[in-house]
Amino acid sequence: MTTKKTSKKTGERTLIVYAHPYDGSFNHAVLEAVTSALDKANWPYNVIDLYADGFDPRYTAEELALFSEGGTLDPLVSHYQKLIEGASRIIVICPIWWSDVPAIVKGFVDKVMKQGWAYHATASGVKGHLTHIQQVLVLTTSTSPTWYLRRFCGNYVGSVFLGAAIKQLGMRGRSWVNFGTVGKASRGQHKKHLKRIARLVAK
Repeated sequence: MTTKKTSKKTGERTLIVYAHPYDGSFNHAVLEAVTSALDKANWPYNVIDLYADGFDPRYTAEELALFSEGGTLDPLVSHYQKLIEGASRIIVICPIWWSDVPAIVKGFVDKVMKQGWAYHATASGVKGHLTHIQQVLVLTTSTSPTWYLRRFCGNYVGSVFLGAAIKQLGMRGRSWVNFGTVGKASRGQHKKHLKRIARLVAK
């Protein structure tokens, strides 16, 4: 788990949730571009590396038994909740696998966003508690073109992950930036995208 602390913009801390098992991936290059841009801007941030942390996205029977009270047996869940409480922005960096975010990212939402802490149920639906998160930016890569994911694959990230789950948690400023056909892109296109990402996260 990587943690970075700086002094500027107190109260405007960014939390990066990174999900990729291979440090030679383009996703890792995106992570490095994001952290480098934040360093240059002297913006405080923390990084959650789900694979490096060994985070288990599965619910056990024992963990699920604590669902109604919002409890947990996983120390990583408690740690992640504290990082979320101290953040004003969340950046998720992950690949698109089978038109969806990886299971470990979905499990992060399943296990960390506990009832009573992240939300409560009402007669008219879920009421989110995480309204202090002013922006959620999802940065992904995919072998499919972005237009294909949006038009023919259900637009999962925009419609379900951000448009439903994250919205219900009360988080605002939700957006998705995908780098499609990543395996066919040129080195120049890769560099151009990384520069775009750096500008986006540090503005």
